[in-house]
Amino acid sequence: MVPLEIVLAATLTYVFLANAWLGDDAYITFRVVWNVLHGYGPVFNPGERVQAYTHPLWMLLMTIASGITREFFFTSLAVSYALTLTTVIRLARSTSFAAGAIAVTFVLLSSKAFVDYTSSGLEYPLSYLLLTAFYLAFLRIQSGDAEHPALLRTLGLLAGLAFVNRIDSVLLYAGPMLWLAFRARANRDRLVSLVAGFAVPVLAWLLFATWYYGFPLPNTYYAKIATRIPSWLMHRQGWAYVLNSFSHDPITLGAVGVATALAVRANGAVRASAASALLYVLYTVSIGGDFMSGRFFAMPFLVAVITMLPYLRPEIAGWVAAGVVSYNLVMPLVPIKTTSAYDGAWPWRTQNGIKDERGHYHQLTNVLFFSPFRRLPDHAWVREGLSFRNGPDKLTVQGSIGFYGFMAGPDKHVVDRNALSDPLLARLPVSPRLYFEFFIGHFFRDIPDGYLESIVSGQNHIADPMVHGYYDRLRNVVSGPLWTRSRMRDIWYLNAADGRRFAERYDAARPVALSIRANNERFVADAGEKDNAAGVIRSIGRSGYLQSGPGIPMKRGLYRARWVGTAANVPGDGAIGFVDVWDGERRIARLDITAKDVRADARLLAEVEFALPDPAVSLEYRLWVDGRAAITLERVELASMREIGSTPQ
Repeated sequence: MVPLEIVLAATLTYVFLANAWLGDDAYITFRVVWNVLHGYGPVFNPGERVQAYTHPLWMLLMTIASGITREFFFTSLAVSYALTLTTVIRLARSTSFAAGAIAVTFVLLSSKAFVDYTSSGLEYPLSYLLLTAFYLAFLRIQSGDAEHPALLRTLGLLAGLAFVNRIDSVLLYAGPMLWLAFRARANRDRLVSLVAGFAVPVLAWLLFATWYYGFPLPNTYYAKIATRIPSWLMHRQGWAYVLNSFSHDPITLGAVGVATALAVRANGAVRASAASALLYVLYTVSIGGDFMSGRFFAMPFLVAVITMLPYLRPEIAGWVAAGVVSYNLVMPLVPIKTTSAYDGAWPWRTQNGIKDERGHYHQLTNVLFFSPFRRLPDHAWVREGLSFRNGPDKLTVQGSIGFYGFMAGPDKHVVDRNALSDPLLARLPVSPRLYFEFFIGHFFRDIPDGYLESIVSGQNHIADPMVHGYYDRLRNVVSGPLWTRSRMRDIWYLNAADGRRFAERYDAARPVALSIRANNERFVADAGEKDNAAGVIRSIGRSGYLQSGPGIPMKRGLYRARWVGTAANVPGDGAIGFVDVWDGERRIARLDITAKDVRADARLLAEVEFALPDPAVSLEYRLWVDGRAAITLERVELASMREIGSTPQ
């Protein structure tokens, strides 16, 4: 087996190096690690205790490794490679026969999702190893055996460490942990061993996070999950994420499907394992997936592969290997085919904003592109961050904060408009403008007036009284002295009292004021043509909707929609069109447009007022023209007039 392991290790090494990359998100954590190593604490912006990373255990491992090497790029790749190699060799050894080891290794290396996140700088290699250690031990349990307390304690500890490495990964352990707890229910020692093994790392981290950061969950939870984006929209985006994976990497979810089918007639341990993999896929759909293609399916894929290992026998291993070889020959985007020319496999805007993230960074961060005079990662954001670091400004607002923030250094405050590292913006509802630039995982907020001045001065200058009062408490939690009664009270208020409902109250009270270019992708033209260079829609001389859309959610209230632009050759008789407002298939308002309604001095083509007594699911405001006038639509505006009924307090 040893010579075979060398061959498999060499194969893995080639695939790893050919596909290795580091993403911008990894450098968010690296900036935190740099701050730890230089005495600023585990924070993104010194002086502001915010958990900007989702993987405490990985952050700790990188702190240890980078503390030794004093370097991040090659260190993270080396750590990721060592963890991945250990994972794959352990799985190969678990088959006990050569053909099985080959089949398992090549199945793993055929999954784009699995291989993409063997590097990246994110926590996945450590998650892979924890999953492997847990499931190899768990699936050896026979139905009639009574588990020893030491084994249960170990399994609980592995699940607990996985929670600390990435909280939502605990779903991948849920089925086995519940199955074990059910079997141990009559034996106190065994049940306590299982629960204690899990609880020790989990409670230790949650208590530390609540005390130090003021919140048990990472800031990214509030930025990406607690957004108040309607669940139906997130579910639709989640299914788009599933379809993207099937389209470009079918083996990944295919393995989950096969494992689920095999588990139907299997023992309880296998059923629990397959159920956990399927549960994580459904969870991914519920949260809208991710902008990184396949990322959230890499761990369920690994669980599915391990679950199928008991079914891998010598007589079918050859068929599995042949199928994998055929798959790699047919599919264009398999890891073994990656070359130096690889660059962004598909136009991501045609895929609901779902990117081949590795493809986008491959030529800028792949280790095989190293040269003596080239600094990796070779990205524009690295150079921009370095320029900011040595410039006079102390604060900037950015949409991508990893490379930029790492290079900017600790003396600069980087405000993340997507709220991953910002304590206040993460707790505000997303901007209504988001629906015109919808990009999953990038949920920008409107920056309150006076917020940037507050950061620079250290005094609260926020104009909105509701946000002003909330920020006083939040600032005390994230920047005030750790051991004060007022901080403990504010932690309670923000987590367990009225502060939990702040985003809901603020969203109900804030006005809507949108002014969107006519060529926005959410607007559709039938009787017009989009001029993307000018940002307008021009009529083409026939009747129909010059503009329809955007089909977005909107809260209850009174609104005014306006169409801004110019009109020539407007006839003086009768209506030249109309505007109407729809919520799905239900028309809410309609108003004819006549020559007197077109106000050239204000560049106003039309306006209509309407009421939404209930929140709209798919709001559209449309402009229909009869084709007689030459119309150029420049912008479409939507503004709230006043709330219907009382505002929640």
